[in-house]
Amino acid sequence: MAKRTKLWVAGAILLAVSGAAVASNMGFKFVPNLNQTSKTFTISLPLNNNYASASAVFNDIQASGCTPNKVERINPSTGGSSRSSWTSTGGTDFPVAKGEGYIVEVGANCTSWVVVGSHDPAYTYNFALANKSYLASIPYHTTATSASAIFNSIPSASKVERINPSTGGSSRSSWTSTGGTDFPVTIGEAYIVEVTAASSWTPAHY
Repeated sequence: MAKRTKLWVAGAILLAVSGAAVASNMGFKFVPNLNQTSKTFTISLPLNNNYASASAVFNDIQASGCTPNKVERINPSTGGSSRSSWTSTGGTDFPVAKGEGYIVEVGANCTSWVVVGSHDPAYTYNFALANKSYLASIPYHTTATSASAIFNSIPSASKVERINPSTGGSSRSSWTSTGGTDFPVTIGEAYIVEVTAASSWTPAHY
């Protein structure tokens, strides 16, 4: 598992192997490294967190001393073309949903935002619509180390995709049944998942 940022674990022994690996249902403090201005970053949130809405995430980033530009949800849609966004001038204050990842853009390098939460080992991800893009929040203590590992663990998966930090998220890396770029799993990143039929998934974790 590639290491992108700082991760603390509460209530368990931290196994420092290739970045971080920890016990199953513990609490986390995570500091995303949003180190490029006006670029698209994906964020995984712990399954149990204190955010109720997009504005709550936006305001928490701002309260940390950072300058958020946007918090965005990829609505399940073909190619992820349908999106909901919250900015400093408003927008759609969508609810934060368990298991969803989100897009964050900042106006300056941000390394002071701290995400706090815990895992829910009983939670099952549901990908109800075939051939649609879901941005999935990946557990910080996942056992998966690569895109292919996530792909192989999801029934009926057709694609696992990384939105590389880029303007508008235009740069992407993908793994499918025929191969592609088997990018490393990075703590705190969310990944797009597509399936060929309705599917449920319980991620493996330490």
